[in-house]
Amino acid sequence: MKTGTMYMLTGMIVVLALLAMAAPVAADPWIGGDPLVTANGTSGMVTGGVWFDAYPGFDYAYSTPVVKSFTLPCSAANVVWARLYVDAYIGHMENNYPLNTTVEFNGGSGYETLGSEIMNTTYTFPEDSGADGTIWINDHCNRVTSDCLMWYDVTENITSSNVAARVHTAKPDGTQPLDGRVKMITLVVAYNDTSTGKEIQYWVNQGHDTDSYLADGNDCPYTGSTTFAIPSITPGKANLTAIYLASYNGNYTFNNNALSWDNPQQGSYFGYQSWNVTGEISGSSNRAMTFDRNATDSGSYSGYFKIPLGLLTVENRKFTYDFSDSNTYGTAGTTLKAYKGNVSTQPPSATNVPTTEITSYSNIKSDNNVYESTTTDTGHAAHRFEFTINQSASDVASITATWVGKCGARQNGEYLYIWNGTAYEELDNYGSSTKTTLSCTKTTGLSNYIDGNGKVILLVVQNKNGGSTIETDYVKLEVVRKV
Repeated sequence: MKTGTMYMLTGMIVVLALLAMAAPVAADPWIGGDPLVTANGTSGMVTGGVWFDAYPGFDYAYSTPVVKSFTLPCSAANVVWARLYVDAYIGHMENNYPLNTTVEFNGGSGYETLGSEIMNTTYTFPEDSGADGTIWINDHCNRVTSDCLMWYDVTENITSSNVAARVHTAKPDGTQPLDGRVKMITLVVAYNDTSTGKEIQYWVNQGHDTDSYLADGNDCPYTGSTTFAIPSITPGKANLTAIYLASYNGNYTFNNNALSWDNPQQGSYFGYQSWNVTGEISGSSNRAMTFDRNATDSGSYSGYFKIPLGLLTVENRKFTYDFSDSNTYGTAGTTLKAYKGNVSTQPPSATNVPTTEITSYSNIKSDNNVYESTTTDTGHAAHRFEFTINQSASDVASITATWVGKCGARQNGEYLYIWNGTAYEELDNYGSSTKTTLSCTKTTGLSNYIDGNGKVILLVVQNKNGGSTIETDYVKLEVVRKV
């Protein structure tokens, strides 16, 4: 049984298509390659993270198949996206040494064949012709120089947390190939885990890119690049990983800044390196990782560098809880509840009033001038909101409560409160009958406002005692996690 290195990185699924993969043209101008792009891989949002594990050896797979077992960090039900990558070595950068690579996968119910890929072609250096040189065997297999790279979507194949891959190589007629050693078996998994209280944007940028001394020697210097399109989020921790196929690691930059260098060589022709790039992510913008061969070493194989995968994860620190149908956290009527009625004092001393639950949340799910209105002849008209959030107080940097509404014709102003563990604490107030927004942010003493079960209680009260109205248009709680 082969063992490998393991690494944890802390759906909007982009489906693989051959046209998308063939579109980019920039590559090593002399020996060619397929640039890394998100469209070749995937991107999305998960609550768990992105994980990978790899067999990094360089073993023959003819008489005895190479086997790699994986233990996933999640249950099969929580796998959002999973892809298996295999790389087999032909034996020469240009010659045709026919090779049949059979890839099997056991997702928990026994092995099944994912593909039997036949490579029976030469490879021709583009030599600055403008072509990328990549030989497409099919839409999930290509040849660049001496490597046959294969990939298979296995999300639906996984029924267990313990899975395995098996790779066998031979000539197309079944006899022993010239080489056929396996450089890499890598499984990449994006998964959910709602207990983390996290939201993680991820990218898997895929290609088959190269950088060689031949390009430099022929006045065609090349530095590879892959771009991650960062959406408009409040970024937290960010992690970048390069997974490469070479005996010597490359040099990298991210956001135009050089990254620290290491040459781990987990396998003879395989390795990976990760970096904390939290400080390089801000707002909504593209971020690029560049890579090129390490030209400072005199070893013969340092003249070639190859990379199929670049992974980036960025935590989203801002979570909006409201009663809308989408783009929110929690569920109206279960983890998010609202109540209407009156209270005898302003504010009340207990958190269980008013008591009548709002069973239809359509009036308060957005700021659209559609109101949930409550009128009372006694006491103070009031609306109470309970938000059960996924984050613990110790993980939160700030909470912001926002209420949008008005107090109606019989007005005397309205007050917005938050329960601080012992009493209601005023957040904001307004003294007119017109529509207004009441809001306040808390950054200290958050364990007073977020109880041990993650509950936050807000209350809006009409100041007038008797014959009063309160109208809610929209209410939300925004939670920002610590970095």
